[in-house]
Amino acid sequence: MISIEEIKSEYDVEMALIMLCIRCHFKTSHVNEIRQFIQSNPIDWAKFSSYSEYHKVPPIVYQSILQSGERFTELNQLKSRLQQITLRNWQLTQEAERIIRLFQSANIQAIPFKGATFSQQFYGNLVSRISCDIDLLINWEDLQACIAILKKESYLPENEMELLHGWDNLKSKENEYNLDFYQNGQRLYHVELHWCIGNSELLYSNEVTQLLNKDSEKHTLIQDKIFRLTNESHFLAVLFHHAGKDVFNFLRNFIDIAQAAQKLEEKQWNLLYQHFEKIGLKHSYEMAGNIIVHLFGIQIPQHFPIEIPKKTQRFFIDSLLSNENWVNKKSTIAYFYYFMIKRILLLDAKSKAINLLFRHINLILKPNIKDYLFLPLPKPFHFVYYVIKPIRMIKEQFSNNQ
Repeated sequence: MISIEEIKSEYDVEMALIMLCIRCHFKTSHVNEIRQFIQSNPIDWAKFSSYSEYHKVPPIVYQSILQSGERFTELNQLKSRLQQITLRNWQLTQEAERIIRLFQSANIQAIPFKGATFSQQFYGNLVSRISCDIDLLINWEDLQACIAILKKESYLPENEMELLHGWDNLKSKENEYNLDFYQNGQRLYHVELHWCIGNSELLYSNEVTQLLNKDSEKHTLIQDKIFRLTNESHFLAVLFHHAGKDVFNFLRNFIDIAQAAQKLEEKQWNLLYQHFEKIGLKHSYEMAGNIIVHLFGIQIPQHFPIEIPKKTQRFFIDSLLSNENWVNKKSTIAYFYYFMIKRILLLDAKSKAINLLFRHINLILKPNIKDYLFLPLPKPFHFVYYVIKPIRMIKEQFSNNQ
């Protein structure tokens, strides 16, 4: 485990404090160490909060600060943020239950995953993770009925992707359909209806989705008993998401994996090892285990004889702890390059790197719904979008830099 002093020296005081708070959550450090650290170091609390928000870890980090008993001027701001997160998570969970009830009344099954459901399943409460939206797994055949139900509840499609692809092609072109609910001009809820948990540029998205199973028993969220994914299926879905879509850019990715790993039994691990091998997650899992040991000081079961080069370890650790390497600091081109490097490093078979590169280039070049909304054209003229897309992207980049 990397020492707190080393993190402080190589990165900064605020990142060292965040890491100390996470270790207290996992009981590899003690809250007394937090109190001593705050007393011994000048903390920039604005920077500390900014770092925590970027890594999506305020619930765990701020709770550790409160448990230390240390008093400082900005403490009330941390308390207020925790209260906001708690209230927001409850609102989202209540809305998720309501939507699931609406679907059930139409004989449609929807299974929540990630978000507050993951928090309750593996953390034991609804408020240990920041939740921003409502993720629901549905059958593709139920999509149009789900959209109709939500539209009756005043939800609006974020992007009407069927206008570009047509319903017949939407299943293979996309993996989710998003709708938003607005109140007083502000978006209150964002619902993602998933028929596949990955993206078209991710390898094995369909295979992973087919491996997911719901629990045989219903579990209570707030009021209602609902079906959820089994522990091993939810772990698999989140690992696939964190490695494939986030490419392990955030500390929360590793906290989730470490937290959930503690809840799994031997027979569940044996099944997961088979899945990891089948869908190319061996390197991602072993990388996660390696980083978790170095940063948090806890060991998750290791199974595959994969040696992670020290240079690769350092690359991923720097991408987490050095704010100069964070994705919100990068241009579009730099982000794409950085993203591709991390994805290639996480591949089980490096021979698939060319395949992955072409998938991403195709994703960049092929028209999407933004191009259609930028200039709606009849389908026979969709080839024009290959010219429009670069113009639109340059315009967006210019606007973002203003």
